[in-house]
This record gives sequence, C-alpha cells and structure tokens, in this order.
Amino acid sequence: MSRSLRRGAVAAVIIATAPILAACSAGDSAATLQVKPDNAATSIPLADGTALKLNGITVVTDATGKAPASVVVNIANGGPTADTLTGVTVDGVPAVLSGSPTIPSLGSLALGAPGQASATVPTLNATPGQNTAVSFTFTTAGSAQVQALVTTGTGEYASYAPSPSPTPTPTPVATATATATSTATATATSTKKP
Repeated sequence: MSRSLRRGAVAAVIIATAPILAACSAGDSAATLQVKPDNAATSIPLADGTALKLNGITVVTDATGKAPASVVVNIANGGPTADTLTGVTVDGVPAVLSGSPTIPSLGSLALGAPGQASATVPTLNATPGQNTAVSFTFTTAGSAQVQALVTTGTGEYASYAPSPSPTPTPTPVATATATATSTATATATSTKKP
C-alpha cells in the first residue's frame, strides 16, 4: 500500500471516530448530556436509606383537553415496609382517590393505569402542553411536589384518560305529578266519613 493511501485511510478513520470520541468524553450522566425527561419524576428518601420513587408523572385530561383529569404515576417502594398514598392535589385542587393506593414493600403501584388505583381531579387550571403543580402525600414517606405535564387522553394516553361521568337520568315530571295527585286523592278519599 502506498504511503498516500495509508495517510488517507488514517485520516478517514480519525474523521469517522471523532464524533464518537467526543460524545464519550462528555460523560454518561443525564446532567452532563443535558438530557431532560419528558415526564416529571422525583423521589422521597426513606429513613432506612432507600427511597420511594415517583416516575412518569403526567396529568391526563379527556380526549378534548378538558377536566376531569387523571394523575398518572408509577410509584416504586424500595423500602422494607408498605406505604399508602393518602392524598394527591393538582394545582391545589384535591383529587378523588379510588381503589387501593398501597405501595407494597419492594413493589410498585401504577396510579391511574387501567385496573389500578386512580386519582381524579374534577377541575383543572392548566391546558394540555402546560405544566402544573402536583403534590403527593404518603402515610410514612411524607410528601413531594413536582411540575408535571398536562396531556390529552389520546394516542398512547387514551387508556389513562378519565372515564366520563355517567349522566343521571332525569325523572319524568308527568310521572312524579301523577303519583303525587293519586296519593293526595287516595288520602282525601280514605279520610272522608260517610
């Protein structure tokens, strides 16, 4: 191989590997790489040195971007004892908790997932695409607050959207009036003396 071909091959290898080497020298942590997660996350340190970790925190509206809204989060308990979620607020509005919001020891809870415990807020001041303050309170671990993204219940979030509230069936007015009239007539007739 001629000397000029060797120099060209070496130069090509250096040029090809330069971006890879530059990326490696930046480090492998998210802070070094300036990687920002799409969804909010936080952790609450526990007394035994473990933590309660809250990942993927999102507020999911209905498909049109309106309230009610569900709070979706995966809560992992690294501690030796179970803990219970006792309250959730979104921008100061308390959520209604349903199901069993207990996080077992060395286990997790997918709050807001189908078939799991849920936290639903009746009103929402933020619109999809904005962040809003979400607070979590636990029996043992205490509390944590994060800024979480509000998203519509479409696409990958469709199964996390709150269920529409059933519309109450109105009582027909004519039936109620007829019942009241027949009761009043029967009472008046039965109390009349011959």
